[in-house]
Amino acid sequence: MANIERDSCRFKTVQGADGKFVIRMEMFHQTVPLLKDATVDFELLNGTTLDQARKLAESMNDRVTGVVITKP
Repeated sequence: MANIERDSCRFKTVQGADGKFVIRMEMFHQTVPLLKDATVDFELLNGTTLDQARKLAESMNDRVTGVVITKP
């Protein structure tokens, strides 16, 4: 039977080490051990502006309520 873990999350725009913007997922409660010490960034297409990245993060925050991890 699969082990399913859930947590609430939010997204914010950060500038990566290479200067490109990424969307970072931050966990609220750290209840998913697999993600407890992890950083999850979503890479964006080249040329994505800061304003576009912020709007995307805002839209994700409006529509995504959490993360679900399923392990066999």
